[in-house]
Amino acid sequence: MNTTIKRAPVLAAGFSGMIFFGVAFVIMGAVLPSLIEKFQLDTTVASTLAGLLPLGILLGSVLFGPVIDRFGYKSLIIIASIITVAGLELLAWSQGIMVIRFSIFLIGFGGGILNGLTNALVSDISEDHNRASNLSILGVFYTVGAITIPLLFATLSKTLTYSPIVAGAGVLMLLSVVYYTLITFPQAKFKQGFPFKKIASMAREPAILLLSFTLFFQSGLEGISNNWIPTFLGEQASIPAKSAMFALSSIIMGVGVGRLILSILLTKMSRKLILLSSMLMAASGIYLITLFPSVTVAIIGTFMMGLGFASTFPVIFSEIGERYKDVSGTAFSFALVIALTGNTLINLLVGVVSLKFFPILVIGCTLSISALYIIHVSISKRQ
Repeated sequence: MNTTIKRAPVLAAGFSGMIFFGVAFVIMGAVLPSLIEKFQLDTTVASTLAGLLPLGILLGSVLFGPVIDRFGYKSLIIIASIITVAGLELLAWSQGIMVIRFSIFLIGFGGGILNGLTNALVSDISEDHNRASNLSILGVFYTVGAITIPLLFATLSKTLTYSPIVAGAGVLMLLSVVYYTLITFPQAKFKQGFPFKKIASMAREPAILLLSFTLFFQSGLEGISNNWIPTFLGEQASIPAKSAMFALSSIIMGVGVGRLILSILLTKMSRKLILLSSMLMAASGIYLITLFPSVTVAIIGTFMMGLGFASTFPVIFSEIGERYKDVSGTAFSFALVIALTGNTLINLLVGVVSLKFFPILVIGCTLSISALYIIHVSISKRQ
């Protein structure tokens, strides 16, 4: 890394980019009810509309790594931000469903690039001793973005339609582009071509595969919890819908609080101990909800689950960033694509099996994460 680069402005760029990924990730859930009402959409059309967001995120995750390794960060973070802004403004003001579809894909695509790029950027700009801590703080900024949109809709929806709220988010994001043009980012790692043989060799290494499949189960764990917890609490624990939504918010709050705490703990404790303790916390949360179904326990249990979810991405990304410094962008891209695949497949699995097995699936994911990381640590010690 170029030592003349000032770390603080670059970290601020990464944190702001992650805020807007948080916005992009939850915007669909916030506006979908309004879109269904405005365009008179049936369930099938609405679900295909929502499916364009993760598709865009997946494609953005594939693209960002090789691009930043070859061309650097600055151009891509600006382009990705502009793409996301364009998607937000089209979503805000378009009157046709085809344009709405395109806008959602753009938001996902730009957001997917921002997610991967900001993780790689914060990893590259950090020293080894505080890389995991900085990545944990980065996750806090995701929580800020993810919580802000639902709060804005909850407080402003009685006086405003979704259009000015979404458009306003786009304008704020455009201001960040001005900031990105003024600072110096880390340079491209490969200014003369791209080492395809090295990348192919990396993809066969046990370390990157073990770390990536750890994220496969973590992403799936977070996905099923965010998507199915309200339904599970309603059907299996007879908890009212409004209380179930509070429990869902409790997961997000748990992740945010957990990452604030981790930003300190990761500088003082071993990653292995933190990750294994986190998985125990998450498993205990769902077990508590299953054993003592009530509104109070649901709020406590989901908060425990969020606390448990907080550590895996910062820990694994810090491992990847340290091990693959010379191709960090591509390594992050590789890991994120596998993680997003896990999110999709494990969510589909919930639809195949009965919802009463949801707690078993959650605990199974925590055990898989723990086992894969223990294997990775054992292999690393022998090398």
